[in-house]
Amino acid sequence: MKTLVKGLILGAVSFSIIACSSSTPKCSDGRTKELVINIAKEQFLNAGLKEIIDNVDFKIENVRTIEYQKSIDRYSCQADLIIKNKENNQSKNFPITYTVQKTDDGKKFYVEVYGL
Repeated sequence: MKTLVKGLILGAVSFSIIACSSSTPKCSDGRTKELVINIAKEQFLNAGLKEIIDNVDFKIENVRTIEYQKSIDRYSCQADLIIKNKENNQSKNFPITYTVQKTDDGKKFYVEVYGL
């Protein structure tokens, strides 16, 4: 688990992924949470920690909408990224923030995660 912690504490760097949507999903929307988890997994891969991905479960909990900017249809969110070891059921909690916003054409949404 110490390797897991070292791999995740990469500072307040931002990572993002784009997905299709007709409207901007809220902070707690399943599509948003799925993208946040995909971004976290991508960071493990980039840090050379592929073996960890197979041995842990990722979950987003305690989602909070901090702000909604109506003029740009953007949500600012906070949540806990829970990473649970499948072998011993130990888990680690990581507070994260993220934003969700539609692209200008309104066909996709953009998720940007901070704190991974």
